[in-house]
Amino acid sequence: MTAGSFGALWLIAAALISGMTLIGLHHVRPGGLVVAGALMVAGLLRLILPRARAGGLVVRSRVADVLFLVGMGLALIVIVVAVDLRPRR
Repeated sequence: MTAGSFGALWLIAAALISGMTLIGLHHVRPGGLVVAGALMVAGLLRLILPRARAGGLVVRSRVADVLFLVGMGLALIVIVVAVDLRPRR
């Protein structure tokens, strides 16, 4: 696999790394939302891009990939918003 064959995966990887960096810097909620947003964008890109341009986002069928990515993004948004992240005294 060449570097160009990964297609849109590079964009998603950069967003995921940014979100994980925020989480590592103790900005859990913004970092989690960045990761969730990256998953949602990955699902959207998998939906609209042809197979050749989607590159590394292609794992299964288009429907399965989109449902998984969007579902995980939505689940992460719910978790990040619902969890109480205040320090305990």
